[in-house]
Amino acid sequence: MKAMYCREFGPIENIVWTDVPVPVCGPKQVRFSTSVATLGFMDALMIKGEYQIKPSLPYVPGSVSAGVVLEVGAEVHGIKVGQRVTASDHQGAFAEERVVGEETAVVTPDGMEDVQAAALRLTFTPSYLALVIRAELEKGETLVVTGATGGIGFAAMQLGKYLGARVIGVVGSAAKAAFLQTHGFTEVIDYSVENYKDRVNALTGGNGADVIFEVIGGDIFEQSLRCINVGGRVLVLGFAGGRIGNVPANLPLLKNASIIGSFLGGWRKRHVEAGPQINAAVQKILTESGMKTPVARTFPMPQAVDALKTMLDRTNTGQIVLSMSS
Repeated sequence: MKAMYCREFGPIENIVWTDVPVPVCGPKQVRFSTSVATLGFMDALMIKGEYQIKPSLPYVPGSVSAGVVLEVGAEVHGIKVGQRVTASDHQGAFAEERVVGEETAVVTPDGMEDVQAAALRLTFTPSYLALVIRAELEKGETLVVTGATGGIGFAAMQLGKYLGARVIGVVGSAAKAAFLQTHGFTEVIDYSVENYKDRVNALTGGNGADVIFEVIGGDIFEQSLRCINVGGRVLVLGFAGGRIGNVPANLPLLKNASIIGSFLGGWRKRHVEAGPQINAAVQKILTESGMKTPVARTFPMPQAVDALKTMLDRTNTGQIVLSMSS
């Protein structure tokens, strides 16, 4: 079969579309053909060798994909051949076929497109974990979302609104601010022309946000600690800006505020039984509400290098997708 292959860590260009062995399906595993894969910053960082987890080389990159089940292991009972599924793991998505453990695969509901089913695993599922389980966001609280037009950020915007919070989006350009306003989010901060911290404090009457959903890192994370409310929660989900922020420990101390990490992969490994429950809850919310992940661009699977570069330039609004049919 064909797949993107990474033989050594380094530039994105290191990965190539080539022939690789068909993965073998073990007794507790599922093998499926790929229709689409969705891209996350983790995928790029892993190729570069800059992610917390380094796979054994060589490997097939890509964390999330969707498709049709071709084979199930002898000890698999919840998934059948012919069903549509999505899977989320650290590698293997950018390929014609993929093998994953049954615990990472989720059956796609009838009526949900593969691209939306795959996208929610990178967008709404981690947003749900962060807002509902980790931060326990309450109706009426003020939620600030940085990187608000990215896949996970826009999911957090929608989910926060669905949960009854006041939602303020933070972006880095006028075009991204316009995107949010077009989608009904009227409170937007453009940190390319405004001071992020000062605007949050001004919009909240000097109190600060109750919850900050933070994906950029660096200066934005550090400023978040200066515009969080007393007893507030700063959620750390990533460092899309390229720099991990520092924590002046006196700031959370003085405000009795919490800095809460929310890493779906690590959480899921320690709460295996709860993973399917989260996915079921997210699918139910999306079915009832009609919320979706906007797709910025779709690339053919062999053009994964171009797709990753497009994602990394951070000018897009929505999810970048790889398709086997494009």
